[in-house]
Amino acid sequence: MKVAIIGRNQLLYNTALAIKEAGHEIACIITAKASPEYEKKEDDFKKLAEKMGIPFFLTNTLDMPEIEKICKGLDIGISVNWVSVIKQKHIDLFKYGILNSHHGDLPKYRGNACSNWAIINNEKYIVNTIHFMEGEKLDCGRVILQEKFELNEDKTITDVYKWSEKIVPLSYVKALKILQEKPDFTLKYADVNSPESFRCYPRLPEDSFIDWKKPATEIHNLIRAVSYPYSGAYTYHWHKGEVKKLIILKSKIVSLETKDIAVPGHVLKNDKESGESYVKCGDGILALLKCKYEGEEEFMPGKKWKSIRMRLGIRPEDWLWRITNILKANKQINMQ
Repeated sequence: MKVAIIGRNQLLYNTALAIKEAGHEIACIITAKASPEYEKKEDDFKKLAEKMGIPFFLTNTLDMPEIEKICKGLDIGISVNWVSVIKQKHIDLFKYGILNSHHGDLPKYRGNACSNWAIINNEKYIVNTIHFMEGEKLDCGRVILQEKFELNEDKTITDVYKWSEKIVPLSYVKALKILQEKPDFTLKYADVNSPESFRCYPRLPEDSFIDWKKPATEIHNLIRAVSYPYSGAYTYHWHKGEVKKLIILKSKIVSLETKDIAVPGHVLKNDKESGESYVKCGDGILALLKCKYEGEEEFMPGKKWKSIRMRLGIRPEDWLWRITNILKANKQINMQ
């Protein structure tokens, strides 16, 4: 098949290599500015296009005469993480349409950060869906192929990304083979108006703030959902007279309930042997396995922390009081 590559990130880059190796002809590469966490940037796609001797476009829109001219009459478009919803007139340029790879069990989990939300929601699987796009509609249409990644309480978004790097290129190769043999093949139809359909909205960095009053399972799922390549779940605490931002990289659930009494966020135990630190949650106890202070090296908290007279999470009132006293001491504020 004659194919156009449309989108961004490592998955699309690997897919381009995979479908080329499978014998398909890549006619052009269309990409946009990469997000900071992406391993493959615009220049990587440009070099790949140069190596293949094909046109390259760096743009936020498909509304370009040059793009429309090249894509018109091609068999299919391959899309991963394009920056906007694609118009029907662009889909109609291709003989079959544009295939999209989406981490969601369509018609469920449409939209943004679906894998992150699925982990937070304690789902048992991440489902990658290869489907034909429909003009100006989000994550719906004719599904060609689905692959599952089983989750458990130890799996993180890092593991999902590692799985994606392998499965997405292979899924596209499988999907193209299916369509070559049976152009009308449909695994199922994902209807945006289906009763089971829902949309996920983007997550912001501040959404990774830990509320220690929540159950241990919810906090653990948040930590799993925003680990590398994301910035990580975080909290604040007093450390040697100053407020430190603590990023929690890895955790495990110790218990879902406890008879012991403590304020949520209180450190209950520091285990020098295992390196774990136990923390009281709203319900249950969470063990912190790996942490780091912002801008510093990773550490095992049970080996670093000595005291159980410490608590994660600080009240804004305490922080404001500390700041006020500093400003007063430096005569930068007048309380009268």
